[in-house]
Amino acid sequence: MRASAAALFLVLLSALSVLAAPAYAAKTEVPSFGKGRIEVRLYTDYFCGPCSRMEPRVEALLADLVKRDTIALTFVDTPAHPFTPIYAKYFLYILNKDRTFAHVLQYRALLFEAAKGKIETGEKLEEFLNEKGVPFTRTDPGPTLAALSSLITQDGVMSTGTPTCVIIKDGRKGVYVGAVDIPKALEQLQKAGELLKAPESPPQKPASP
Repeated sequence: MRASAAALFLVLLSALSVLAAPAYAAKTEVPSFGKGRIEVRLYTDYFCGPCSRMEPRVEALLADLVKRDTIALTFVDTPAHPFTPIYAKYFLYILNKDRTFAHVLQYRALLFEAAKGKIETGEKLEEFLNEKGVPFTRTDPGPTLAALSSLITQDGVMSTGTPTCVIIKDGRKGVYVGAVDIPKALEQLQKAGELLKAPESPPQKPASP
């Protein structure tokens, strides 16, 4: 079963790479949030049950880490399902219009909602987004999708599956898999960041004789 799932993942990833490859030289931008020195790449699939349950659990954690500039966060929509490339494309269309992080979290929640509703075409997804008032602008997503596809291969997500979180800190890469280990890893980053930014205690005055 796992072998067949991996084979499907490889086929979808190969298709995404071919379709996303730009026909011209272009500057590739992989959208990220926050300016922290710790890189966090969160790999999820809108049609993945554990992913849809986990992302709402880590929203507050991610928002805090981004706000504090503890991390630089990249969402990588991973094509473990045949219809995910459509969603990945529309997520980039949304980012063309609005990259306010709080809004981005809301938009991702809506994309998960659309997947649960078994919306499986670009036309139907576009109707759903319009009904929800989600802004988006179409541009060529090819260069960005190709770069994200390269990250999926580089981080070995085909073998780990989704959800997977890759954390790169001080040149070391940690890979966390599943709806239990990923929140724990993010909580550790949050605690470490709070300790680093905690105000120093003021020097105490010597006691009067």
